[in-house]
Amino acid sequence: MKTLENNATDAFNAVRNDSLSEQVFAQLTRTILCGGFAPNDRINLRNIARDYEVSVTPVREAVLRLVSDGILQTTERNAIIVPQRFEEDIREIFRIRRTLEGELAEAACLKLTPTDVAALNDTQANFVAALEKENYREALRLNADLHFRIYSAAQMPIYLKIVESLWLRIGPTLRNMYPILNQRRTDHSPHELILASATAADATGLREAIIADLTRSEQALTEYLRRVNEAQALIAMPHRGYR
Repeated sequence: MKTLENNATDAFNAVRNDSLSEQVFAQLTRTILCGGFAPNDRINLRNIARDYEVSVTPVREAVLRLVSDGILQTTERNAIIVPQRFEEDIREIFRIRRTLEGELAEAACLKLTPTDVAALNDTQANFVAALEKENYREALRLNADLHFRIYSAAQMPIYLKIVESLWLRIGPTLRNMYPILNQRRTDHSPHELILASATAADATGLREAIIADLTRSEQALTEYLRRVNEAQALIAMPHRGYR
């Protein structure tokens, strides 16, 4: 079976068993989180099975599990799609994320090792480089790696699973925020505050930095959705002919 995201964070795979269905599920969740699918994309079981070099059965099992979890959805014609998220969804998800991820970061802070901190700095450097190259899918992957490297150190698997589910719900939409964030390319202050707090073992500071980073992401996503809505409204307007 091919590995589509070779550098997937161990936090995502630690609780998975070795069955083929679980492997496909882990790979699919990673692909969704990293922006491998866009909102309203149709999920083609045969294409995924071909790409993963497995039969359709484990793919179907994994996809139906994602439907059950609310990550994917079925249409009236029984097609399986990546659902579109709306502004009210984004607000609710980020409100929950700020609470849970802030607590995870605070709990993790004093458990982060020098190896963890060094890895976080390397990830941030690669993240900035990906933004500079406008490689937004890679930036999304690295952003997830940075956050989940911290959260996994808290050793709170139930929290971690809930947070992963929230990320998956907006993963396809998240990739749309980086062109907006990249307009302010020199401002990487939220991640820099995260690194500074992790280095200083400042648990309160790390919690606040994570919350600030999430708030900034929410603002960028909200701005993107508003631009989309404005563009759709313009398209829907009746065009008047010239006399």
